[in-house]
Amino acid sequence: MTRLELFRIKSMWGNYNFDYACSLSRGRSGGPISIWDPNSFSKQNIWCHDSYIIVQGKWLHYEETYYMINVYGPQDSEAKAMLWSSLHAFMQNHNGKYMLFGDLNVVRDESERYGSIFSRDEADSFNTFISNSNLVDLPSGGRLFTWMNRAGTKMSKLDRFLISDSISDSIPDARITVLDRLWSDHNPVMFHVIKVDYGPIPFKFFHSWLHRNGLDEVIKSGYSNDPNCSFHSKLKSLKQQVKTAFLNFFKAKFQEMEAPISFNPLVGASVLNDADRGRTSRVDGLNHASSLIHQQHCHAWSM
Repeated sequence: MTRLELFRIKSMWGNYNFDYACSLSRGRSGGPISIWDPNSFSKQNIWCHDSYIIVQGKWLHYEETYYMINVYGPQDSEAKAMLWSSLHAFMQNHNGKYMLFGDLNVVRDESERYGSIFSRDEADSFNTFISNSNLVDLPSGGRLFTWMNRAGTKMSKLDRFLISDSISDSIPDARITVLDRLWSDHNPVMFHVIKVDYGPIPFKFFHSWLHRNGLDEVIKSGYSNDPNCSFHSKLKSLKQQVKTAFLNFFKAKFQEMEAPISFNPLVGASVLNDADRGRTSRVDGLNHASSLIHQQHCHAWSM
């Protein structure tokens, strides 16, 4: 690659801190090129072809081997079928996680084309490759189509990301966004991860608990005074202490309910001794406490 071409890459990348792999141009179209930050991705091997570039390596902080496949799909239907067969054979012979992306020059369904002829055979061949290779076609946002001719009469979804199902399981927040077109007739497609954090699970603290004897002692004993312990950890520990204390309280009450009440058939069921009379009173109190638990007015402790 000439200095002029390296300067063009630098103008896109922003600096010279990059590594790259490229294949030869094909006809009037330039060949594909893959660029990456060597501080984030450590290259181990490269395979170049007219229709793809495969870069084997490891991402920083990850032990698994990744194969990054940049594809530039051919126009001919037979050449496309041969490409899918070649890539599938490669994936069968090389263990690792795969990310396949680029201008694949094929659509999966008739809805991904507008104003041009849809080929069912090409779509079936491509879909079979995806299924047999255990790849996941990530849904994209931003735009429905990724290519449009100058007149705006023809549009297709030719660019996409396909990843191994194991990557999809380990990174469930992965997203694909189709960006606005600039100087090319293709839209840039961005693979990114959106972390959705809904915050900690709220801990319900009912008003009725404030009337329980011993609550102050539970809170004092559960709250740690360790200066090395974070405030979040202290509240988390306190939450567990309160939950345990009230679980034990209700467990004891229900065990007390299960105790048999003495019955004297000569006297009648309406006459209870003092112990039984106390148990029935406590059962009534427990029923009242249970109704309070279902009250809607409660405080939420965010842990």
